[in-house]
Parts: sequence; structure tokens; C-alpha cells
Amino acid sequence: MSRMNDYLPCDLCGGGNARFVLNSPGLDGPLVECVECGFRYVGKRRAALTFGSEQPEQAAARLRAANRHFRYLRLEEEHRLAILNAEWRLDLIRKMRPRGKLLEIGCARGDFLRAARESFEAYGVEPNPELAEAARRIAPIHQDVIERTPLSGFDVIASFHVIEHVDSPRSFVRAAADRLNPGGLLVIETPDINSFPYKIFKARWRQFIPEHYFFFDTKTMSRLLSDNGLNVERTIRIGKHASVNLILNRLSRYFAWIPDTIGRSRFTFRINPMDIMLVFATRRR
Repeated sequence: MSRMNDYLPCDLCGGGNARFVLNSPGLDGPLVECVECGFRYVGKRRAALTFGSEQPEQAAARLRAANRHFRYLRLEEEHRLAILNAEWRLDLIRKMRPRGKLLEIGCARGDFLRAARESFEAYGVEPNPELAEAARRIAPIHQDVIERTPLSGFDVIASFHVIEHVDSPRSFVRAAADRLNPGGLLVIETPDINSFPYKIFKARWRQFIPEHYFFFDTKTMSRLLSDNGLNVERTIRIGKHASVNLILNRLSRYFAWIPDTIGRSRFTFRINPMDIMLVFATRRR
């Protein structure tokens, strides 16, 4: 086992002491916990699967290589479910901010922006060049990380399953807060490591995949947001729209004998494993 000071420093509090928690076959390194603040993160990175520090094409290629053993859902089905989830998220956001200027960080192919542009002046940020090109058909896109994005003056900034991928969550949230108007709304969706599924499955938790480096609970997320001038207004545990196709596809990551889902049922339902949190926070005036 490594000594405490062999691990990367804590991105939340800057502490240099972390204790080993576990090794997982899904992660890019050992999961550790900061002794000072309790934040859990990957303490050493073997492959560095984040965008921002090198050419995006190189980062995208490494990411594809790290996930080469995963069976991907057909793009048509992925898109169909993404639109349903986007509309559900958008309904929640509109209850707090019904209109204005909106930015999605990590917009991928633009499924959420497609729904959001009906109510908002919508923009996106996406570092992956292939995904950014697809999203440009839907809304104005800046291809880069949020820290180097020239856009600002937003009423809503939303980011779904991105903060666990970035090089530094503190830098990420600071950059987002700087681009919000006073009183503006920041929406972050990310896995919750204090959830029941993590406590049951531990190293086999479904959120342990190679490109996930940071794992929040409500306490560490609240601290990160507060340290960057944001007040948490609401946190909920959310699920997603799923289909038989999707469920079989995800199970195939653990059971290789499961057949391909081509031709299987597209019957759609909502499922909530209670291990994802959606956080709403406002920038202090």
C-alpha cells in the first residue's frame, strides 16, 4: 500500500494526506479519501483521461481506448433516451429559471441543448471535437474546456455527468461561477458516493469507470460550491429514462455472455438507483 503522501493532493481542500479506500477494476487508479475533508477521488492516474492539458484529439483517442471493452448502445437508442432525459431535466430547471441565457458545459452531441433552446438562448461548451461538431448543428458551441471559454453572462449553467471527469473540480466550478450572472443558477448532476448502491457494491459500483476521477457526496459538493460563491438551493436523487435495450447493454459490462441488444424491446420506463444527485445552486449577489 502506498504511503499517504504518495497520492495526489485533495482538489477540494488542498490537503496532502489521503488514505487508501479501495482498488476497482473500473477505475484509472486507487480510490482514496482526504483525511482532512473526506473528499474521495482517484489518488493516482495511470492514463489521465481528462481534456484540457493536451490536444483534444489525443485525449479523445485515449478515452476510446480505455473504454474499448465496453459494448456501446446504438446511437439511435442513445439519442432517443437522451432527449427524454433532457426534457425531464429541463422541466426541473424551468421551475427555478423559466427563461434567459443558458450554457451547458460538456454538451456532447447537443441533446439537452435541443430541448433547452425552446425556452432559453442556448449555448454549449464541449472539448471533444467530434461531439462539438455535431452539437454545432443545434446551438453555438465553443470547443474547449470551461476554464478557457470566452462566453459569460449566463442566467443558467448546467452540467450533467461532467464534474467527475474533469482535471480539477475546483477550477471547473470557479470557472462556471465566474460566467454566471449574480443570482444565476448552476445545475450539476453527478454520482453520489454516499449512496446505498456504492455501500453495497463497493469496488463494483456502476459509477466506477476509467474516466471518473472525483466522487462527491452532499457534504463535499456543498463545500465546493460554497467556497466558490454559490449557495445550494436544492439537492435531489434522480433517476433516468431507460429501456430494455439500455439495461441489457449496461449489464453486459459485467456479464459478457449477455447478447447484443439489437432487436430487443424499446419499452421505456424511469429507473432510479438513488446514486445520482442533481444539485441546484445560485451565485451570491
